Amino acid sequence: MGKDIKITYVRGPKVEILGKDDGSIYRAVFYDVDKDCELVYDSFMKRGEWTRVHKQYYVNWKIVILKDGEEYYEEYFNCKNKEVLIVLWSKALGDNISWVSYCEEFRKKHDCNLTVFSDFDFLFKEMYPDINFTSENINSREKFYSAYEISYGIRHDVYWDGMKKLNRYYENNVPIKYIDNLTLLDKEFHPEHPAHIPMQKHATNILGLPFFEKRPNIPCNKNERPIKEKYICISEFASSDFGMKLWNNRIGWQTLVDELNKIGYTIVSISKEKSNLKNIVKRNGPYNLHDRIWYLKHSEFFIGLPSGLSWLSWATGKKTVMIGGFSEDWHEFQEDNIRVKNYDSCTGCFNSLEHADKLCCYHASFCPENKNFECSRKISPKMVMNKIIENNLIEI
Repeated sequence: MGKDIKITYVRGPKVEILGKDDGSIYRAVFYDVDKDCELVYDSFMKRGEWTRVHKQYYVNWKIVILKDGEEYYEEYFNCKNKEVLIVLWSKALGDNISWVSYCEEFRKKHDCNLTVFSDFDFLFKEMYPDINFTSENINSREKFYSAYEISYGIRHDVYWDGMKKLNRYYENNVPIKYIDNLTLLDKEFHPEHPAHIPMQKHATNILGLPFFEKRPNIPCNKNERPIKEKYICISEFASSDFGMKLWNNRIGWQTLVDELNKIGYTIVSISKEKSNLKNIVKRNGPYNLHDRIWYLKHSEFFIGLPSGLSWLSWATGKKTVMIGGFSEDWHEFQEDNIRVKNYDSCTGCFNSLEHADKLCCYHASFCPENKNFECSRKISPKMVMNKIIENNLIEI
């Protein structure tokens, strides 16, 4: 590289022409190699100036620099043996489990030295020893050749500004259900609308990988069973208790517990949140995730919602009974997912063209169709039991 050119791939490809203006005119031309070298962007500069392409997801870049109209320098993106950063911005357990395996796929494909930021680094370090996991803030990205941020749609600063605005409305007794004029699609970060694709495709899109479902294998280091008799793990809760994610049938959970108790199964609640259900083993509270993995690993199966603990159950290799109708069937994982939905009721608003963007910043009581969460309210305990029996998950 010429001493007067600096190229980086952090927050999109950036070309900087170093030094003081000497009258020369530089032109930076950015091509997408995987799209037959399609021209993406070009820009004219002088020394002391820079330009960048505002695409922060992976593109196989070719960059050509011309000086005073003549080709001066050419570079192809190549991160082999170089430092790369992937940031899993979400603080949600399910999101991190959904995306982490693709970080390893990226590392293997490009043979790079990969650092991954995740709030759940303690969960993944043993699984992927060739990745440097960290949960500490990375204040400087100077050492990285390239960096990518995986998130669910809307940028975090926009999200928190929206939630503050929403809370102010409620403090002033203004019953606003959602913040209008926002979209989950930030074209700088996402090539596709994130609500209209499977959760795991967020990662493959941003990292430039073909989409395929990949289950991370989370190890359990305890071979002894926590409970001798046959037991089933459950969780009644989902992130932030948003109404649309819950099973809104008032008698649903207790009736289901009673039915499973009758045929000899112990029910163990493994949610962090306190359960008020009767006749269950309550493993609630501040137990760490390795404890929940232990209980999941030796259970018959897991019953939950479209939530983080369902993703954790799936990652431990268990069959997962997922109760809920707010998302489309293709949104969460497919393998070993026994979906329980009432297809005769309203479903799928979370992924719909009409409603998805309303769910950027919304109140817990917000039902987009104003049907009082019919999607889960009309799922009966019998429907759940029938699905469990159909899939031979219990012995009767």
